[in-house]
Amino acid sequence: MKTTNLLLVTLFIFLGASCATNDRRDDEIHLVHWNIKELDNTKLSKKNDQLTSVKNILEKLDFDAISVNEIQYDLPNGKNLEKLLGQLKEDTSEFAFSFTQANTGNKAKKVNGKYSKDRKNADQVNYGLFPGQYSTGFASKHPIKEEIIVKDLQWKEFNPAADFSKFRDGAGKKLPKEMELFDKSFTHLVVEVADQDVHIILLHTVPSYHFGNRQTPNYERNRDQLRFLEWYVTGATNFNVKLPKKYAHLKPIHKEDRVIIMGDFNTSIYMNNPGSVVLRRLFNHLNPWLKNPGPTNERQTFAANRNPLTLDYIAYRGLKLMDAGIYNPETLVNKGNVFCTPPSQLPKYMVKGLDKRVSCIDDDAIELKKASDHFPIWATFRL
Repeated sequence: MKTTNLLLVTLFIFLGASCATNDRRDDEIHLVHWNIKELDNTKLSKKNDQLTSVKNILEKLDFDAISVNEIQYDLPNGKNLEKLLGQLKEDTSEFAFSFTQANTGNKAKKVNGKYSKDRKNADQVNYGLFPGQYSTGFASKHPIKEEIIVKDLQWKEFNPAADFSKFRDGAGKKLPKEMELFDKSFTHLVVEVADQDVHIILLHTVPSYHFGNRQTPNYERNRDQLRFLEWYVTGATNFNVKLPKKYAHLKPIHKEDRVIIMGDFNTSIYMNNPGSVVLRRLFNHLNPWLKNPGPTNERQTFAANRNPLTLDYIAYRGLKLMDAGIYNPETLVNKGNVFCTPPSQLPKYMVKGLDKRVSCIDDDAIELKKASDHFPIWATFRL
């Protein structure tokens, strides 16, 4: 039987009988969040290493609710997430779904009637090579009572002080004044757990990185996306928020309500990016799922320079944390381990620059590298 190594930071992860579905308590919610790299319909439709790895990993994680970043909205009515769960042999009729098409790629250009992989044709405001790229989906065995999607809110409608004059897009052009705050989307769900309401916020922010454009808005846009999150779940941020009347339905969640936020927030709490400051401040009001979380993202290689970063988070209030962690198998093991593979048998991109003394790499770690550049994270909460 293949051994799976997990990074366990709080309690022992009960993947055995104590966490089996038939022993699950009604007053618990078992969450998994994962940014699965560019999971489009083509990958969901044909057998490939990434999909096989994703399925194998998710089958090891016991969940009744899952948040997925970077799943593409490229099937009619956004059936991508339902299709993924079907691949796991889950009964999709048992799940409630929330899946909206991200702003990403809405302004991408077509070439000869088709969207191109050439980055020069990408959406320069919200990025993406085609509409709905990098969308966020959520599936839950607990009923979804309410859904609020924020996509159209303009950046300046949230923060009138935002100064666009210093920014340029990747092509060197000025940014439109009506650009959206969210390059993807912001989702607020009310999920019913044992007849009680739990507010769940899903967010995949713009990266706190320039990608070679030193006049990028990314750092400040990431900050303001997280400021909106902070305002929405605590009632305040570090400036006075006054939205236009047409957004009267967008109101902060009551401070006494149970809240879970999750997603790839694309900035590390250990860095000094503008968004990192907001995130640390937010974690004074909500509890992170781990006290000192380790990396949740790194390059898909086993070389020394993997650039590990903590980018994905779960945080909460009003709930009891029962179990939490990051799925991060041990990467390097002794040659004698029968569940490892010699570097010579791996794709070159995985082992380029690898220390020559490494003779064998853990198969679970290889599987994770094939699946995504992000690690799944999980948390179990009790009312």
